Amino acid sequence: MKGEQRVVGQMLERKTLSSQLYDILEGKVLSGELAPGTRLSEDGVAETFNVSRSPAREALMDLEKVGLAVRVGMRDRMITIPTREMIAGKYDLWWVVDVGRTYLASLNATKEDCAELRQYVDRMARAVKARDSKRYLAACEKWHGMVRRSCPNTFVNQLGSDCDLYLKWLEVLYDRSPDMSEETVAEHRRILNGYEARDLSILSEAIRVHITRQRERLLQLFDASSVGG
Repeated sequence: MKGEQRVVGQMLERKTLSSQLYDILEGKVLSGELAPGTRLSEDGVAETFNVSRSPAREALMDLEKVGLAVRVGMRDRMITIPTREMIAGKYDLWWVVDVGRTYLASLNATKEDCAELRQYVDRMARAVKARDSKRYLAACEKWHGMVRRSCPNTFVNQLGSDCDLYLKWLEVLYDRSPDMSEETVAEHRRILNGYEARDLSILSEAIRVHITRQRERLLQLFDASSVGG
């Protein structure tokens, strides 16, 4: 028994180290410090962070699992280079997953939750009129966090979190300016109407329209950056 406890303790320690290393690498990717096309080797990462190759390998594998890196050799990865097809596919996956996540959350949402969500939409509207991007982004962040908060399905939440991570990265690469408009605010109101009514049909269409428009906006920015490059 003592031997088994010692083995388990070692496994947890290695996992913690690889998780910390993954967080560092993820942060560098999401900030743009590790640009698309950057190659990372297990040996190089291990040497840079003064760790053994095992946690370096696990961290790179996790980076690959979420789609931020691709394998280019036995021990090498490369930061993913987005393509038009990949971006379109990720946004399609996002709206499909987000419909399920938001609908499941709506089934558990209280009247107080909905009232608070309305306040966030109102803040977005005021921020648009004032052209205050900081207030707009703060309201959006709180809105998106709360509208999904009550989803009880951990599997759906994990898929949603993976989508959120990838799309956050795409926005850093191609769209650092928020899509502040009355149209965007109206889309959030329509989503909230379906959310309050717990109507899957209304909610599905409202989310599809909202995310599809965001997809087209980002694809235009991607095309422009490709031409510029």
